[in-house]
Amino acid sequence: MTRMEDSMDILLLCGYFESKYQEEISRKTKTWVENAANTFQKRLIAGFKEQGVNLKVVSAPLIGPWPTAYDDIVFRGFEAGESAENVQYVRFNNIWGYRNISRTAALKKRVRDFVRKSEAKEKAIIVYCPHTPFLEAAVYGKRLDQSIHIHMVVPDLPQYMNLSKKAHPIYDFFKSIDIQKMDRLIAQVNSFMLLTKYMADKLHVGKRPYIVVEGITDVKSIPCAEKKERGKSVAYAGKLVEAFGVKRLIEAFEMIDDQEATLHICGGGELKPYVEETCKIDNRIRYYGVVPAEKANEILQNADVLVNPRQNDDEYTKYSFPSKNIEYLMTGNAVVAYMLDGMPDEYRGLLQVPGNNSVAALAEAIRAALTDENSEQRKRQVQISRTHLYYTAVAEQICGLLNGLSH
Repeated sequence: MTRMEDSMDILLLCGYFESKYQEEISRKTKTWVENAANTFQKRLIAGFKEQGVNLKVVSAPLIGPWPTAYDDIVFRGFEAGESAENVQYVRFNNIWGYRNISRTAALKKRVRDFVRKSEAKEKAIIVYCPHTPFLEAAVYGKRLDQSIHIHMVVPDLPQYMNLSKKAHPIYDFFKSIDIQKMDRLIAQVNSFMLLTKYMADKLHVGKRPYIVVEGITDVKSIPCAEKKERGKSVAYAGKLVEAFGVKRLIEAFEMIDDQEATLHICGGGELKPYVEETCKIDNRIRYYGVVPAEKANEILQNADVLVNPRQNDDEYTKYSFPSKNIEYLMTGNAVVAYMLDGMPDEYRGLLQVPGNNSVAALAEAIRAALTDENSEQRKRQVQISRTHLYYTAVAEQICGLLNGLSH
């Protein structure tokens, strides 16, 4: 195990929230909760703690803006009280268009405290995701102390973070300005963790060091001891946006003429009314709404086939590795998914890949997965090949990178 030198202090700037606050966030959210991003951060933090680092976590939670996506005009903390994990949550004005300015100012204060109070010879700031307030605060810290190393974890590229059809032209205009600003900030980053190798070109990483890790999991062994009776349950958990193929999934399922088959969907987004209306027409389809991560995991674990209907039909797929695929595979259930350009070829043997982009091909892939006879062999393949994604292994890789650069 690679452990950090005792002389290095690490500040993690992120949008994590603890599970004790999940109910409140779900209740106040009007669109979808960033459960996948939160799970990623939770595992990252746990991994760093296993490495024995001097870690401080500061969070501006990844909630939506007021008034369109979240109830609170000002985020003042959570109703459930103080952090049980020693996470410092910053307060900020949550009004759309102003909130990033407020988030940045609040984060800068915590960064200034970190720089002034740390007596370590080596200091690092780790930024979770290309979010302007996180990057601005980190670069500010580097101005205060030129020796600070900035490491950025990049689960998605900023220009592809909102694929909703409902994005307003004003949003697109300000987003383009934000991305230009972000490019200047990213130039100050010293090292990276990327989810696909193609991200390096898009981020102009150049000769700066980086590692490629396509996801993070806390499942070391796939459940297979108590084999459940095989059924015909299909499930999807995630954002209900057309770009992710949710409408195609429902259309494909409706082509499966089997009254015993069921489709279970959870999540929120622009297609929620469509999903709700479809449930009224086809009683085999069950929609659970926006649910806590634990409930979503329960739905996935209890299913027989999990589907990620996102197709390889746009440029962004080169820079994307859906965390959903990792979560799906680690349940041990059959997984239907398309091979995206950003996914290593080795995943082809772990997935049931549709023959083409037609709805009929997706339906056929689901039918094939429902009768999969190689589930135990697939579980063994997944377990062997995904050990580098275990949360302690991911943290160890990042710490190894920081260790190497500090000497």
